[in-house]
Amino acid sequence: MKYKWLGAFHLYNILFISSDFTPFSELHQELKKDFLSVYEYSHNAFEEYKMILQDIDFVIMRAEQSFADTVLTMKMIKTFAKAPLYLLTDHLSEDEVTHYMEQGAEGNIELPYNAKMVAARIKAVLRFLHSVERPHTNIQRLGRIQLHLDNRDISVDGRIIPLTEVEFKIVKILIEHRDVAVSKDRIIQTVWDNNDSATDNALGIHITRLRKKLRCSDGRELIETVWGLGYRINLKHCES
Repeated sequence: MKYKWLGAFHLYNILFISSDFTPFSELHQELKKDFLSVYEYSHNAFEEYKMILQDIDFVIMRAEQSFADTVLTMKMIKTFAKAPLYLLTDHLSEDEVTHYMEQGAEGNIELPYNAKMVAARIKAVLRFLHSVERPHTNIQRLGRIQLHLDNRDISVDGRIIPLTEVEFKIVKILIEHRDVAVSKDRIIQTVWDNNDSATDNALGIHITRLRKKLRCSDGRELIETVWGLGYRINLKHCES
């Protein structure tokens, strides 16, 4: 799979919240064309999706509960996510939409909508927000993975995983060459700076340790061996 980047080394994560995702189906497909990661959760699953909110870049929630319940959910989301929150609404008055925006919603999408236009709007907002991010925010993102360059740790599905210096360097080069196998020689030369004491066996030990640390929520490993070539990070393992 080839990834299309909308900003420098930045793949965005979108969250849909609804009891029925049929109204989101076309938009979901439009966003996937640009390889954005899309997550879907029901309104009553806050404790489940709370764990990934810190990694979410854009939220669209269907306003199908009461006004008070919708506002409460919005505020709970805002506690954990620093992301625009748009509401998907149906037959609301201008005053009702205004009240929601006064309570924290950044925008409104009225049903029925044009999926291509809404997808373009979402991507435009994300490009703008990414362009004005603080310059000292030193994070590389790849779908559900965030590599924190200042702290030398990594998060997968919201789980913070500490890495040793060598492990960090290995993960960094694999992420920088996303979806492409990186040869053992290339990794050794980069990580150990051409140190003659570095060997395939030493690399293999670190890869084994990393595989135990870097797993999807269902336990599958992120780092795979490409026989005859080297190693790569495969995000398909976390797409289910």
